[in-house]
Amino acid sequence: LKATIEGGLADILTARGTASTILEAEMAREDDDSPVGSVDYSSRGGIGYVSVELNPDKWEDGRGKKKQRHLNIHSSSWKLLYTDAIPISFDIELGLGNGDIDLSGLNVKDFDLSTGASSVRLAFNEPNKGAIETMTIEAGLSKFRAMGLGNANFRRLHFEGGVGKYTLDFHGSLKKEVDVDAEVGLGVLTIVIPSNIGARIIYEKTWIYDLDIDRDFVEQDDATYQTANYATAAGRINLRVEAGFGSVDIRRD
Repeated sequence: LKATIEGGLADILTARGTASTILEAEMAREDDDSPVGSVDYSSRGGIGYVSVELNPDKWEDGRGKKKQRHLNIHSSSWKLLYTDAIPISFDIELGLGNGDIDLSGLNVKDFDLSTGASSVRLAFNEPNKGAIETMTIEAGLSKFRAMGLGNANFRRLHFEGGVGKYTLDFHGSLKKEVDVDAEVGLGVLTIVIPSNIGARIIYEKTWIYDLDIDRDFVEQDDATYQTANYATAAGRINLRVEAGFGSVDIRRD
């Protein structure tokens, strides 16, 4: 299943639903002038395509009149429950609003997320049933938290933050070696790596940004820090950090 979520001014909750239903979608509008979103589904070549448009440019109001969005200040709230019976590739683009994206227990194959001026929480509270080759997360002027990334079962993760406050927490059941690229502009990025995971940090020292590393990391050379259990741990993270004028805090827990 290829699942697309796209929205402007909207709040969403995404979570696991029932195995027999591809998607259960519920929408609540602020008032009759709020946009009416849409859910479309098609299938071809053994692949299902389901797209959710949270805040469209054109819609029909509660009185049957056609509306055209110029400057829309009305919002809607969505609850999206996806099946855990088949692999899902998520492509999510959010604008304004709040997002609670709980992928716990789902079978996630691919994951791409882009956020605007929003507050978003991403969670893997249970091990992902699928395997993600590459996760991509782009967070703009926002507050973003990713929890349980050790359960996501990814091979590579690319995170890019602009101006905001971001947290990447790698608690979970990581049992393999993974690569993480983290870039931040003017924001504040906190990275939490559990003590049972071996970690290597690679970064280029500059005077522009502030990098605070837990004392558990030992300096190997001018650009590399490493934990004592890197060679022996079942789960290992190779972390490359780049920052503009922001700050990065790497903690052990």
